[in-house]
Parts: sequence; structure tokens; C-alpha cells
Amino acid sequence: MTPDAPGPGAAEHTRGALFLRYWLPVIVYVGLIFTVSSIHGSSVPEFFPNVDKLEHLLEYSLFGLLAGRAIRFTLGPTGHRLAAAFGTIALGAVVGALDELYQSRVPGRSSDPLDWAVDVGAVAVAILATQLIRTRPIHRPTTEKKTS
Repeated sequence: MTPDAPGPGAAEHTRGALFLRYWLPVIVYVGLIFTVSSIHGSSVPEFFPNVDKLEHLLEYSLFGLLAGRAIRFTLGPTGHRLAAAFGTIALGAVVGALDELYQSRVPGRSSDPLDWAVDVGAVAVAILATQLIRTRPIHRPTTEKKTS
């Protein structure tokens, strides 16, 4: 084995590092979503009518950003952005549906198909926003010198 060659277990280490960096935040955040969904309905403050739709929008937008990042950087080649986007939206739809099903079993809470639609829409908007934003320098320094 050459000094620069990766040793045994290097691939497993890389996969573990990718999991920790990209998927662990998604899993922790899903846990947070379900923890918040566990709050008894009478304990949830309502500041204005339909505030829950805004809460779902914010909650699942962040989920879409985290899940989209994880899928993009761990599951596929860089050329399949559309597949990653649809995969993220599908994952958001499943998590949102499970969240609504779970809420229907929490005392004082209910399941609302419109909440699920907002969840899916929020993930889609987050993914659309990230697909439109490209990472590139704001100002590229020129290497050419102007001659007068």
C-alpha cells in the first residue's frame, strides 16, 4: 500500500462522515417536527386565524432545504438535479403525511389535508429556490490587465 492510498475502511469512514454531515440534521429535524406535533392541542397558542398554515410553511421549508441538501450531496451524481428535486418533494410529502397522521392521534390535535398540502408546497418552494440559486462568486477578479 502506498502512503497516499486510503487504508481499509476509508470508504466506510467517508460514508459515515457524509451521513453525519447531511442526513443526521434531517433525522434530528424530523424528530423535532414530531416532538412539536406531540404538544396537546390546547397548549398550542393561536395568535391569529390560520397561524398553523404559516407554521407549516416555515417548518417544511426548512425541512425541504435540509432534505434537499442531503439528497443532492449523498445520493446521486451532480447531473440529476431534477430527480433530486422530485425525490426531496416526495420525501416531504411522506413525512408531512406521517406528521398529519400522527397529529390525528394526539389529544386536542387534528389532521388537516390542507396542512399536508402546505407542507408539500413549502418543500417544493424551498427546492425551487435552491435550484434557482447558483453558487458562484459575486465578483470575478479579472486576470487581464488593461492597456491604455
